[in-house]
Amino acid sequence: MDASIVAKWVLPGEPHQENAVKLMEDHVSGTAELCAPSFISQEIANALWRAVKLRRISDEDAQISLKALNDMQIELYELDWDQLSQTLKIACKLNLTIYDASYLFLTQKVKSRLITADNKLYEMAKGHFEVLHIKDYL
Repeated sequence: MDASIVAKWVLPGEPHQENAVKLMEDHVSGTAELCAPSFISQEIANALWRAVKLRRISDEDAQISLKALNDMQIELYELDWDQLSQTLKIACKLNLTIYDASYLFLTQKVKSRLITADNKLYEMAKGHFEVLHIKDYL
């Protein structure tokens, strides 16, 4: 999964939030196993910071969210230089950022599918990688 999914867990009023929460519940119950590149923590912390600045949530709620995410024990992967080289190939081929391509690289590495709410990423990746839009997660 990518940061667009996790943001739906911690920010109120997000589209397809109920599907994202179902995915989170499936992870907690052991029905689904979630993983992501390690930089997802910075992406989510930045999204929370932005939400605090925009007064969507309080600083206290942002802190509580980060603690809850830490407790969920999502497996985080560090990408080494060789893996980033492979990620760069994906980024160039699909015209994606390295961040988005990293999610796709990890999908291949762990032989899984990417679950995203990012429409652009979904559209760019769907013909090349196993990818599921959160709106279709049941």
